[in-house]
Amino acid sequence: MKKSFLFVLIVALFVGAGCNRQKNNANNPVKEVSLTEESVTGFAKEIEKGILNGRADAVDSVIDKAHIRQLVSENSIVYSGFDVDGGEQFFEKCLQLGRTMTEAVNNGGDFAFTRYYNDGGVHHIVFRSYDNYVVNFYDFVVDTVGRRMLLQDGFVYNAGCMLSKSVAGAMLYNLMLQTNPDSDVRWLLQAEEQTRANQSAKALATLKEHKEALRDYPAYHQLLVANLYQSDRTHFATRLDELDDELDERYLLLHKLLYFVNEGKVAETEKCINALIPHVGDDPIFLFLYGYANLVAKQYDQALQCFVTVDKSMPLIWDLWQCELRCHKALKDDDGFEACLQRGKEAYGMEDKELENMRKSF
Repeated sequence: MKKSFLFVLIVALFVGAGCNRQKNNANNPVKEVSLTEESVTGFAKEIEKGILNGRADAVDSVIDKAHIRQLVSENSIVYSGFDVDGGEQFFEKCLQLGRTMTEAVNNGGDFAFTRYYNDGGVHHIVFRSYDNYVVNFYDFVVDTVGRRMLLQDGFVYNAGCMLSKSVAGAMLYNLMLQTNPDSDVRWLLQAEEQTRANQSAKALATLKEHKEALRDYPAYHQLLVANLYQSDRTHFATRLDELDDELDERYLLLHKLLYFVNEGKVAETEKCINALIPHVGDDPIFLFLYGYANLVAKQYDQALQCFVTVDKSMPLIWDLWQCELRCHKALKDDDGFEACLQRGKEAYGMEDKELENMRKSF
């Protein structure tokens, strides 16, 4: 009897709540969402604000999971992945992008909305995350579902494909490992293990031999690029050019940029930045990366000029502060070094003892 009464009570409360909602909506009708540059840009800025405040759900809660699910379910094998043990949870985990973004900020990095554009009536917003000299971009399509704006799908630069394709590939991989580990997917697993063991030559041989069976997995190309870098760092950019018929131009540009920056190749860095700007917007992080390329090349004056300019347009992220300190030290600019040190103390709430340790580390 108690269970029956509780059930009736829950139903009554639900129906009552529904009646109240209808009444409230009648008195205070919810406005339809209109997609305009202003409204979509405002939506993007709210996401940016949430991530900077440590809220992973600022992104995760506005991804149109039903739409992504529909896209990945077009592959009947992937669709069956929802029925395996942990399949639903795995799908949800694949769409948890916010954690990576908030962690970047918490690590002393940054997150920003960088561009809005309308492509044939389709609204796009581009975000950038930065963490430890690594940058990534997300180009999302925005549409309305009911009375909400949601992120429908998007190109993830460091994955080299649409989010839906990345999720589908991950689900397929997870499914095959559980249900048919002796299928072709075993070669992808072998290449992963060889990569972790720093056996780049073996990993590349595995990937090359089983290319036709593995090329539809996004992880295949990510492993390929990682091992090309590890096996032949000197000619990495040239090796990437050989893949331009297989990989998205934006993916190649991002990897070339990070490579040239860390190698101190200033002219090549500038060329990549100029090629990326039309896609993602003119983001201050590009000037920081250009400055870092100059720093690696020991062109300290040019590097410092970049960093000082970046200071005016974005927060003092940890790496920017460290790079400025390195420039002042290399230029034997003691006053500039101390002034920069104090700025960091204020920005990060550092104690005098921590600051003294910083002085000794340079």
